[in-house]
Amino acid sequence: MYERLRATERALEVITKFHEVAIYCARQSSNRHDCLQRVLEAATTLAYAGAGSLHVFGAQRDTPEFLDCQLDAAAAALLRSPCARDAAALAAAALQQSHLHTPRLDGLDEAPAAHRPWLELLREAGLQSVVSLPLRTRTGELLGMLALFYPWTAMPGEAEIGILQLLAHQAGDYLERQDYHRAVAENEERLRLFLGATSEVVYCMGPDWSEIRHLQGRGFLPDVHAPTDHWMGRYIPDQDQPAVRQAIREAVEQKSVFEMEHPVIRVDGSMGWAHSRAMPVLDADGEVVEWFGAASDITARKEAEQALRLSQQRYHTLFDSIDEGYCVIRMEFDAEGKGSDYIFLEVNQAFERHTGIQDAVGRSMRAIAPEHEEWWFEVYGEIAKTGESRRFEFPAEALNRYYDVYAFRIGAPGEHQVAVLFKDISERQRFELEQRQASQRKDEFLAILAHELRNPLAPVRSGLNVLQLSQGDPATVARLLPMLQRQVDHMVRLVDDLLEVSRISGGKVELRPEPVELAAALHGAVDTCRPLLDARHHRLVLDLPGEVLRVHADPVRLSQIIANLLNNAAKYTDQGGRICLRAERDGNDALIVVEDNGRGISQDMLPRIFDLFAQAAQTSNMAQGGIGIGLTLVRGLVEMQGGSVEAQSAGPGQGSVFTVRLPLLLAPALPEPPAPFLGPADVPALERRRVLVVDDNVDAAEGLSMLLDLLGMEVRTAHDGASGLKAAAEFTPGLVLLDIGMPDMDGYELARRLRAAHGAQCPTLVVVSGWGQPEDRQRSMDAGVDAHLVKPVGLEQLQEVLKLVQ
Repeated sequence: MYERLRATERALEVITKFHEVAIYCARQSSNRHDCLQRVLEAATTLAYAGAGSLHVFGAQRDTPEFLDCQLDAAAAALLRSPCARDAAALAAAALQQSHLHTPRLDGLDEAPAAHRPWLELLREAGLQSVVSLPLRTRTGELLGMLALFYPWTAMPGEAEIGILQLLAHQAGDYLERQDYHRAVAENEERLRLFLGATSEVVYCMGPDWSEIRHLQGRGFLPDVHAPTDHWMGRYIPDQDQPAVRQAIREAVEQKSVFEMEHPVIRVDGSMGWAHSRAMPVLDADGEVVEWFGAASDITARKEAEQALRLSQQRYHTLFDSIDEGYCVIRMEFDAEGKGSDYIFLEVNQAFERHTGIQDAVGRSMRAIAPEHEEWWFEVYGEIAKTGESRRFEFPAEALNRYYDVYAFRIGAPGEHQVAVLFKDISERQRFELEQRQASQRKDEFLAILAHELRNPLAPVRSGLNVLQLSQGDPATVARLLPMLQRQVDHMVRLVDDLLEVSRISGGKVELRPEPVELAAALHGAVDTCRPLLDARHHRLVLDLPGEVLRVHADPVRLSQIIANLLNNAAKYTDQGGRICLRAERDGNDALIVVEDNGRGISQDMLPRIFDLFAQAAQTSNMAQGGIGIGLTLVRGLVEMQGGSVEAQSAGPGQGSVFTVRLPLLLAPALPEPPAPFLGPADVPALERRRVLVVDDNVDAAEGLSMLLDLLGMEVRTAHDGASGLKAAAEFTPGLVLLDIGMPDMDGYELARRLRAAHGAQCPTLVVVSGWGQPEDRQRSMDAGVDAHLVKPVGLEQLQEVLKLVQ
């Protein structure tokens, strides 16, 4: 009975002590030292120990690391030392069971190595027996060690060991809870300090974001001090609310971080931008209980980005709208520091048109055009290094182009970037080259024309001198007249050829096509060229087809074509040469071929042999070469009649072959009978008429006057429009021959005034002028002129005009 009563009292004592310690520690949660001291005292009392100690490992600076109960001063000082703490920590960490019971400290030979430093230190402190228990968290983390000391004659029983284990667990739970509360307090203090120091907007939202619980706006957004669910319209513009709600929905559903850049309504009501980021706070079950977030004012950044976008947009608009090519390149250098290659970083839309290069960005010039000239790399390399801009024109043979370039460095010097603004001027270069060549050919032509005109003028001048010295000797005059006639005819042909080229180029030549037999055309051309062929002792081989070949062509122009080719062959073949003229069928075409063994044509001259003023290089003994328009006439006349002409030559000294191709007339037609020829005897005699000659060129007027006088006319001359009007009123002529280009009053005005003055009695008006284009003739008709003759006027033309007056 007594034992049972004693056990009940013991149990009540234990329960009471545990309750007291628990209540005290709960009330004194902030006084950790007192709580731990109560735990140590309770353990010493309930376990019937003579003394006790408690080590706390890793304690805070304001927390004692060692507590003792009933230890003498020397023992307490020794156990409070750092080496004792380390030994206790080593022993506690090595405990595999819940406690270490060492009945006698005077025999430690069999003690584990990890326990021995701790036990030896206790023995040194004069202690006899010890029970050591580790203090751990629920997860097993070591917090400290509880030690109870006994005399060796009084050993604790199992009940006491059990009580000590319960108190060790209670002390461990308390220490763990204290550490948690301390960490929370420290975190809250740090958060408070952070929120006070930061310029960020901070806020707290409910689990589903329907209400905002707190917001510190920092002068950027309106503050919130009490929970409210009317926040969306207050902070977010209407047009942006759907996007914000969607981002919130996704974050809530996924319990993930909310992060977004969005427009906001600022404190002053203006629009701004915020970068907002919120983290969910989860409970033990993983459910969101609230959201903590921060927001940054990024209005300035957004405005800068918008300005940058606008600037880039303007840049790219300008970049792509300019007609010139533009690119940005990055230079690469070799070991010697010379530009060796460049990579395209940026190109505009016109780049491909000016270069022909596609997809250039990211590629190097060496890869695109391996044969690109080194000069380009060196120049761009110098610009990248020195920063000096350059403007130049240079060919890019690998691209088959010529460029006008302005290049300058951009970016930092170390970036080695060069901007290039350029234009493909290949066409301009070709045009300028053609212009220079054309100008050169024109100069050569003018020199040749002067030479060709001087040739006939020389005998004309000599003949005039002879006439002056011979004093009109009939024999001398008879000898000179044929020579003078030939030279004048030659000059007339030169001028006519020039006018013919002009008319063909302007499409003003009127053709009179009819069925023509080639054989007859060839014979006619040979007869025309016979004097020149004989003079140069050439042997002409005429090869006619066995069949009759007809073409639909202008017979006069066809003979002119063949004659020009024969004359050309005769001039460019050394004396005694061989010239072959033949006609043949080639399918539905007729071929007219002129072949010679003359000087030939160089390969560079062949493509432009038919161009105006084109001539092969001449020497002083080649003056008979002409003025370079004969072949131009041939090509123009052939093409006007639906044909083509080509030249072939193996080179200088190898002769040449000219081939005219015309479509055959497959349906034969009979030519119209020629008009009857009227000889000189058939021309009726002319009656004597009054003729007025008006020309500011005194020699021309006098020459024409003398000719009219020999034809039996009564002639008077005037040398300007006013005197012409006066002479017409006094002389009453039946025919007026007037020039156009006179000073003060031109021929057109004179004609109009004569018509106005004489009405129906106006004499016949005939223009005699060097102007002979169709528009000149039309102006004459508009002025009331009856006929328009072009200088020089031949005898036959003059007789025809006089017959018109008759």
